[in-house]
Amino acid sequence: MPRREIEGGWIRGWPDRKRPESLEANDAEGRTIFATTPMTELEGRITPTDLYYIVAQLDMPEPIHPDDWEMEICGEVEKPLTLTLEDLKKLPSQTVRAVTECAGNDTMFFNYLHKDGKKPSLVSPKEMDFSALKPKDGKKLSIEAIGNSLPTTGMSSAGEFSGVPLREVLKLAGVKSNAVAVRFQGFDRGRPDPSLIYLSSGRDDIEVKDPGVINYDKGLPMEKALHPDTLLAWAMNGEHLHHIHGAPLRLVVPGWSGNWWVKWIEQIEVMDHMPDCYHQTEYFVLGDTPEDPNKVMCTALGVKAVILDPIDEDSPLPAGTHPVRGLAWSGEGAIVGVEVSVDGGTTWEDAHVEESHDRWMWVRWNYVWDAVKPGVYQIMARATDEKGRQQPQTPWNYQRKHFDGIVPTDIVIE
Repeated sequence: MPRREIEGGWIRGWPDRKRPESLEANDAEGRTIFATTPMTELEGRITPTDLYYIVAQLDMPEPIHPDDWEMEICGEVEKPLTLTLEDLKKLPSQTVRAVTECAGNDTMFFNYLHKDGKKPSLVSPKEMDFSALKPKDGKKLSIEAIGNSLPTTGMSSAGEFSGVPLREVLKLAGVKSNAVAVRFQGFDRGRPDPSLIYLSSGRDDIEVKDPGVINYDKGLPMEKALHPDTLLAWAMNGEHLHHIHGAPLRLVVPGWSGNWWVKWIEQIEVMDHMPDCYHQTEYFVLGDTPEDPNKVMCTALGVKAVILDPIDEDSPLPAGTHPVRGLAWSGEGAIVGVEVSVDGGTTWEDAHVEESHDRWMWVRWNYVWDAVKPGVYQIMARATDEKGRQQPQTPWNYQRKHFDGIVPTDIVIE
């Protein structure tokens, strides 16, 4: 039956409308370290701040008051600097709207399409089911059982970020001609959990490097560092960053997956080589197998259209006219077209795509489906970006990152 959104009472000025909620997980100290975005329940293009997805790769750090925070710029620069938030606010500012998507979002859809796995749901669960994580009869838990117990969807959001273009800060410091990369270090620390790599690969027989206790860091290639839309942001969705989202300052790398968007920045180091950062040489890499000698780091996202209405759970639907709606985005720029098929990909028709001037944001699209005949239907959508890339772009890879495959919505018309 179609979803109902009745909760009762007045919810923020709207009668009888249920307000979307995130699925959250906390650490031993009660701090939120994970949260999903309920995409199927949202409207518009901006994700409310309290519904933005959250992934902490290392231990959640303690907050630093903005007045007590400062950032070091060092390395291959003419003038090493130490800057405060007030110093940054004196530089030319910029606002960028962009999608943030975890590299591991929709991981299990790779299994569904390529390995005959169970089809995941786009609907965010209301709570995590950890029952499968408890050993039974003394047996060792399988990686598959653990993976099936954890949500792998809902890790994409979109927001408005305000700050200073990174290149303005680099210009202030004076980048030397031998610069190749810019390394960002957050003040979050911890020992990377190897089970994340076991889970993403579906294997526990591979050797995983143990770097010990480290700060989260990433080495951004100079070309992307100097892009005018790469920001050091202190504000999100019209207010100063929340601590959970990287305050006082975070990196915004439009088009690239969320692991690049370093939070809680404390140091920027300009380097004459690409650094050996754990989260781009061991984790968040693309390759055919763990033994692949040609693994490359995850960078730009693919091209993706997602059907948000109707979804599988809405089936069956009555015969008649139904809207097919969703979102589409790309890691290489603006979406220029979305096509819809209601016969499992045999034929395709153009959908209406809302006009947008924000090339890094997702766009809303819709298609009117005249479902007059009862039967079983597979609805599909595919997007094309301004560089001519058409969904899908990312092949199967052993860590199952950057999924952008075409997932059918299965609907029965009565």
